[in-house]
Amino acid sequence: MIVLWIFFALLSFLPVSVSLAFNLDRRQLLINAAICSTTISPIFLPPTVSNAETDILAAPDTIPYERRDRKKNKFAVVREDYWYMMGKTPPRRLLEGQLSGDNPQWNAWGACDTSGSENSCTYVPLKQRIPAYGKYSFFITLGAKEYGMIGGALDRQDWDQVQELLLLDSTTTPPACVDALLKMVLFATSMLTTPNYSGPSREMLVARFYVNEAAFAVQEIRAAMKERDLSRAKAAWEFGRDSWNSYLIVVNRQINTKVGDKFDLI
Repeated sequence: MIVLWIFFALLSFLPVSVSLAFNLDRRQLLINAAICSTTISPIFLPPTVSNAETDILAAPDTIPYERRDRKKNKFAVVREDYWYMMGKTPPRRLLEGQLSGDNPQWNAWGACDTSGSENSCTYVPLKQRIPAYGKYSFFITLGAKEYGMIGGALDRQDWDQVQELLLLDSTTTPPACVDALLKMVLFATSMLTTPNYSGPSREMLVARFYVNEAAFAVQEIRAAMKERDLSRAKAAWEFGRDSWNSYLIVVNRQINTKVGDKFDLI
């Protein structure tokens, strides 16, 4: 109503000759304005801020990790993840069966076969999955194990062990939970990309998203470690655990007995 009132007020200042040139009476103009205001919306609408969110935005330290400013994924392990490509964030903690895969009906060669348990256009061949599992599974398993050890060290307030598991400098090899991050991206690409359909799959983009979240958690724990801020470190570790487990849930869907053992969650 406010928009219409402003529109009406502006019309009153138009010269008569201009209003006649439009060849529309005032009633018709108002009808057109009402139609436009109710049917046209911008493609990208900035998020609205409710009263409940005002305090969070006013105090940046209390913003949930999953709602942080990602700075266009400038510091992410891989930029093109689900958030970057789709403008949406998956849940902080993905549950079993919560993610639905792509289900195309056609590909470049014709109709997809959906008569069986799997869509032929999204099927990832075993000859692609088995070598990827053999190449990366050890490093991912070790990274998940050592990330879990960080949580135990924080419970004991053993900052020396936290530092040992996380510290990275030019004279040492990357910690296992850091070294695994890029390998997790490569593994997801091999396990979740099919030669039968063009473009990145939804599952692969979601897996990349959780890798980026796990990498952010490591950065937060390191920052908290320097300040000896136990509550911040634990909160970041729990966020990273959710990210690791969500990633493992996604890739475990493509691991069967012919490929290998599924990854254990943290």
